[in-house]
Amino acid sequence: MDIQLCIEDLETHFINGKRFDEFNNNIVLKRALERVYEIIGEAMKKYKNLNPPFEITYSKEIIGLRNIISHAYDSLDYEKLWAVLINHMPHLKIEINSLIEKYDIHLGYKKQ
Repeated sequence: MDIQLCIEDLETHFINGKRFDEFNNNIVLKRALERVYEIIGEAMKKYKNLNPPFEITYSKEIIGLRNIISHAYDSLDYEKLWAVLINHMPHLKIEINSLIEKYDIHLGYKKQ
């Protein structure tokens, strides 16, 4: 699942060992985080359309963040983007891993 892979990338390249000041002073890291959030938001939007019974706690906010990054990119608050990374990605990871464990999301049926 794209969301799971993106979260793994975030853990590898951002969460483990990076500080906000390192991130905020590096345009490549900023653009990379924006892109990962866009992918997560787009995947969430598609996923919700395909599988309405599977609910993710902050799916509306995740999709909204993707829309802000895509359409209001000139007004991004990188402290807030960093806060999402630190405060909300661990919870999203738990939810996504739980869904993957419980259901075969790609085929749409419950694992036995």
